[in-house]
Amino acid sequence: MKRILIFFILIFFGLSSKAQDPNFTQFYSSPLFLGPSFAGGIAGHRAVGNYRNQWLGIKDAYQTISLSYDHNFINFHSGLGFSIIRDQAGTGKLGNTRAGILYSYDFTPVSDWHIRPGLGFYVLQTSIDFSKLTFGDQLTSESPSSVVPPGNRSTNDIDVASSILAYSDNIWIGFSWDHMLQPTTSFYNDQSRLPYKFSVYGGIRKVIRGFIVSKIEESITGAFYYRSQGGYQQVDVGVYWFRFPISFGVWYRGIPLVKPYQKYDALAFMVGYKYQQYSIAYSYDFTISRLGFNSGGSHEISLIYEFKVKTRKRYKPIPCPTF
Repeated sequence: MKRILIFFILIFFGLSSKAQDPNFTQFYSSPLFLGPSFAGGIAGHRAVGNYRNQWLGIKDAYQTISLSYDHNFINFHSGLGFSIIRDQAGTGKLGNTRAGILYSYDFTPVSDWHIRPGLGFYVLQTSIDFSKLTFGDQLTSESPSSVVPPGNRSTNDIDVASSILAYSDNIWIGFSWDHMLQPTTSFYNDQSRLPYKFSVYGGIRKVIRGFIVSKIEESITGAFYYRSQGGYQQVDVGVYWFRFPISFGVWYRGIPLVKPYQKYDALAFMVGYKYQQYSIAYSYDFTISRLGFNSGGSHEISLIYEFKVKTRKRYKPIPCPTF
């Protein structure tokens, strides 16, 4: 019974509040979702796949899948990427699909520091199967619901995102501005639009064994990720420990000290493995909010493949965690 109540609460807030973007616990394993500046952020090119099943204990909760590919054009100091992400929730299959092309440019204003602005152009689609939904007046009567279904089962719009990233050998800091055009998400042709999303992220890495210019065998990295969208704020703070070929991470998600945004969301644990050009990672979010154990937590899997390339130019990759 408690799970049913939680599900109806989720549906109510999903239909009555402004839409928000999905989140990944392994956000550095979905770099193009984090910001266009990460397009071409490696020496060659890579393919990335991410899958997230949020609140497994609640039927038809949130599922997110993301695919991306990007390439670094070293001779032109540029990166180009393509990405698509699909988020779906609820019995009515309320879904959001975002596909786009991203570009970044890398320049060095001072020695050992890189600045990388980026820009992304997207097509968005929001869809729903209204026939699968059951409303309150249908629970007490066999008559059709008094809720008028929308004329369209899907809506389409375009969007733009921008970002800027600064990094050296072991430090990075970045900023992203998503939904610059505030695309529409309404099925009823009203002025319901996706609010701006602002993100700030960064971190510092300590190399324990190995060399940055060749192969890092062991390192520890501290990082953070803050985002704000439509009155909603969230912070992820965590630590990664990497010792080739295994990586471990622990994260806290929430805003515990700042009122009125004070909240406790989840503790996340991650383990990853790197084999040749492959990197795979699994993480579990242990819910510490009021949803508690009934949510079932959240599971996430990431897979990255980096293609081998030969280049005569030396390239400094972005020092974000491998996973």
